[in-house]
Amino acid sequence: MSRSLDKDLLAHLKADDPDKVFRDISTLLTDLPADGGLLEIEFLGREYPLASGTSYLRDGLAVGVPKLRLAQAFFVARQILQNHLDGDHTPHSKLMAATAVLLLMDPEHLTAANVRKRLLVSALESSGPDNSALRQEKQFVDSLVTSRLHRHTKSPTLWSHRRWLIRLFEVHGIPLDIQRDIKSIVMIAGERHPRNYTAWHHARILLRHHPESAQLVAIDVKEFCLRNHADISAWSFLSYAISAIEAEERRREVCSLILADVLKIADSLGWTNESVWVFLRNITTADVVGQQQLESFLVVNKKLASVTPRESDRWRILDSARRWCEEHRPPTIINLANT
Repeated sequence: MSRSLDKDLLAHLKADDPDKVFRDISTLLTDLPADGGLLEIEFLGREYPLASGTSYLRDGLAVGVPKLRLAQAFFVARQILQNHLDGDHTPHSKLMAATAVLLLMDPEHLTAANVRKRLLVSALESSGPDNSALRQEKQFVDSLVTSRLHRHTKSPTLWSHRRWLIRLFEVHGIPLDIQRDIKSIVMIAGERHPRNYTAWHHARILLRHHPESAQLVAIDVKEFCLRNHADISAWSFLSYAISAIEAEERRREVCSLILADVLKIADSLGWTNESVWVFLRNITTADVVGQQQLESFLVVNKKLASVTPRESDRWRILDSARRWCEEHRPPTIINLANT
């Protein structure tokens, strides 16, 4: 694909002062809401022309940035970063502004992310007990990964940067509400970009370091999965969250509750998709699931299989789930598949 710019686009790029556009958009990204609210960013195409001197549209937390204006700001930001890399002295605030624009334009701009890391560490060393810079950086990154921008919600670079931030929070003793983090950040990213493996992998890392939150997180994620039943990444994380519950009796109770709820909905709505039944077969073969739960699994499985055309893809999914239980069910439970 050609990366050349047509004459009409070049004319529009030159129509407004790019330095002003850069200041407008970078200020939007650096002067974030004082209450910690996250921007809901969208890109606007040519069908949304703005008046000269207007760099974006905003209504509360909802922001629309024209791609043309972002391109103008990007060129300025790239030059600022290049000057810094070439050895020029660039003020901290200007570099933070430039890298914010670069990451909005390109979420995989690794150099911009790494420069922000160095700037943030430097700010923390000089600010003493004031951790506002750390909180502002998290607010900025969270605005990007929960935005309505397809590449940003699943960006490995942005999620990696967020993991680095979380480690800094722990080092500096700043408390984190893991349940809220997963519900308001990971799940939003999962809704904006279905099957968002990168976001759910981030959730696993959070829960791995805070297993005490596993029970509440599992309940929340179950609701997400029931609303997004084709999302195999979410179902996979739900299995992990259940297994992360440390107390065996609580893990047994939560597992049974979730299994019953999912089976009820699957039976009611006739779900035969692979995401749901891979989850159900895995949960049913867990050590904490008893004979009664296995019976329920088999009843629903056979009922749906009986009304599904034999040898169809959906029937094979159901048949494969049943046979998986036969092969992997712990020997302490009687195999009821053929009863």
